[in-house]
Amino acid sequence: MEAKDLFQKHTLACLAGGFALGVIVLGIGAAFNSISGSPEFCGTCHAMKGEAASFKESSHKNQQCVECHLPHDNVVVYYVEKGRTGMVDTYHELLRDYPAHIKLSEEARRTVNGNCLRCHDATMGGVHAKTEAMDSGGDCLKCHSRIAHGSNHLEGGIKVE
Repeated sequence: MEAKDLFQKHTLACLAGGFALGVIVLGIGAAFNSISGSPEFCGTCHAMKGEAASFKESSHKNQQCVECHLPHDNVVVYYVEKGRTGMVDTYHELLRDYPAHIKLSEEARRTVNGNCLRCHDATMGGVHAKTEAMDSGGDCLKCHSRIAHGSNHLEGGIKVE
């Protein structure tokens, strides 16, 4: 019996099987998407162990890493950047060439600042305009850089709760 004949005789079963397979694939994808943004997942990398440990002690410990470190402009930009940064992190993890103290690039700094304002817009809306350049006072990290990770790997950030 050929595949065409098999499908014609068992159309409903094939459609149900395809639907079930699709649900399983989407469920696994959604679970991996959630897990891959968590501090536990990010902390599995050798270079991120200190950041993950200090983050557990911070006032932002209930957030996912991706809430601060990925852009939330739209879903396409989010997933493209998640894939790009994941590949960069994997590359450096395999080579074990991360510096002792990881610093944000200017692009990453803009992303983190944008996410600070995204979450804290209600309280910060009148303090700094969203479009204000970081070098003219719109840089949240200028004063609040220790909130999520502390000033060193052993310090857990500033407690503000």
